[in-house]
Amino acid sequence: MQGPDRAGTADGAVTEITDLDTPAVVVDLGRVEENLRIGADYAARAGATLRPHTKTHKSPYFAQRQVAHGAAGICVAKVGEAEVMAAAGFHDIFIPNTIVGESKVRRLRAMADQGVALAVGVDHIEQARGLSEAMTGSALGVMIEVDTGSHRGGVQPADAIPLGREVAALPGLDVHGVYAFEGYQYGAADRDALAKVVWEDQESLVAVGRALGTVLGIGPVISAGSTPALSANVPNHPGITELRFGTYIFNDAAQAKVMGTTERCAAYVLATVVARPAADRAILDSGSKTLTMDAWAPGVCWTGGYGLVCDLSGKPYPDLILTGLSEEHGIVKGTAADILKVGQKVLVLPNHICPVINLFDDMYGVRGGRVELVLPVEARGKLQ
Repeated sequence: MQGPDRAGTADGAVTEITDLDTPAVVVDLGRVEENLRIGADYAARAGATLRPHTKTHKSPYFAQRQVAHGAAGICVAKVGEAEVMAAAGFHDIFIPNTIVGESKVRRLRAMADQGVALAVGVDHIEQARGLSEAMTGSALGVMIEVDTGSHRGGVQPADAIPLGREVAALPGLDVHGVYAFEGYQYGAADRDALAKVVWEDQESLVAVGRALGTVLGIGPVISAGSTPALSANVPNHPGITELRFGTYIFNDAAQAKVMGTTERCAAYVLATVVARPAADRAILDSGSKTLTMDAWAPGVCWTGGYGLVCDLSGKPYPDLILTGLSEEHGIVKGTAADILKVGQKVLVLPNHICPVINLFDDMYGVRGGRVELVLPVEARGKLQ
């Protein structure tokens, strides 16, 4: 696999983080490697294959680092992301999403014809029929999405077996197993509640997956995983065969709340204090076009604002809350706001790093406060 064409150092030379213009995404490369090691160890202890979700970083470079740490394949969110990763040399790609529409299905077929082993999500027979029509004479992996509690997509557990039978009977499709979206676990009240919901949801998924495997005569893939479970180090059901983590490579303010520390957080937005309109209020040059509006519900991942304001080492300032975002401005309030000076640069740890990365053209890979790499966000905006 080849690395990103635009990867390199800033202006061909090492640059201090403080020299970067703002806003900018900076990624601590050492913390990334530690996070990847922790994720791989967690999956190994669970006896599960690791298939990380690249929608977090959208970068072939970081996907390569995940494979180097034992990932058997990757996940992407959209067909366009799959095309970026396939072009970079990745040939085992799961899209845990339902793909509908002739143009998208035609692009799936093109990648399959190029030797990419693809699998996609299905939760309705009409989706499968559209896939089958395009894949006749070829083969496309299918994973049945099961609703274990998200109430977003997925069939109810009782309906998964009949759907699996119907899909398996269609030409060009190969049912691999089942999967579930578990992002709703962010709303768990505390670690104990998180551990309980992870186990119960996975128990349901495993039961469905094993039943489907018996009916179809396959050793089913049973795919689960959310980063909060990893962050809290809660046990997985032993029947889970595959774990799909995304945020774990960088972590964010939500994961920091679960872990009780920011020391494993690797990606921040570098921002500048541009105004001090009151003693208890400072304004950053980073608003909703830079940071996510995700605030999460009160619970294990709740920060009380839109992210954590940190010094340049990544340590949060006490008594400061990012309370509001307009398009270009972030509002910081708190009794400690008087320590911030106009022109000062700070790091913001967003509540949810995944949508933030999609807002930037590049990421700056740093080590010890110095820029080592400029990495293009190659799958940015690949929404189709």
